Amino acid sequence: MPHLRDSPQELIPVAGADSVPEGMSPRAACLAATRRAEAVHGMPRGLLTAVALAESGLHAYALNIGGRAHFPGDREQARALLAGARPGASVMAGCVQVNARVHARGSDWPLDPTRSADWAGGMMARWARETGSWSEAVRRWHGGSPASTQRLVCRIKAKMEVTGAEDDVFRDWSCDGAQTARVRRNGELHLARAEEAL
Repeated sequence: MPHLRDSPQELIPVAGADSVPEGMSPRAACLAATRRAEAVHGMPRGLLTAVALAESGLHAYALNIGGRAHFPGDREQARALLAGARPGASVMAGCVQVNARVHARGSDWPLDPTRSADWAGGMMARWARETGSWSEAVRRWHGGSPASTQRLVCRIKAKMEVTGAEDDVFRDWSCDGAQTARVRRNGELHLARAEEAL
């Protein structure tokens, strides 16, 4: 399969109504969205949920603005923070931490968990088809240096133990056992909060 551009227009979500049911907590909304996207895109069960746990703590409105993390209680608060971000600052937004400056280009669609999870699932599924590997798709999702990618993959691998993933897509990756146990405990806490609120 030929290598396609990393942000093809057809995978950027179109504008539409918000998809989060009224009154759903940010963590429950993110969990519902990642589980839906895994099914829609044929991802290994638990993989995108593990990515969201590693990226945002499974929080639909999480923001990282210029290296500082924010966890607004609702989408309106998140929109205000996003709109007030300093020009030129790095901004990662939403459930799976979409690069808002690059992929959203002034829109706040990454703060809709269903749209952002669907976009992420579509991108990763396409990369998995291109490379023949879900672990390569996740490495490409991160797009950072080899050292930072290793840290992210190890966090996701630990979170997959929590999400009950059917496939160990990172079985060939070696990760520090003590760090893995700490990351797993953190993931268990966030997942339990999300499941209680579903």
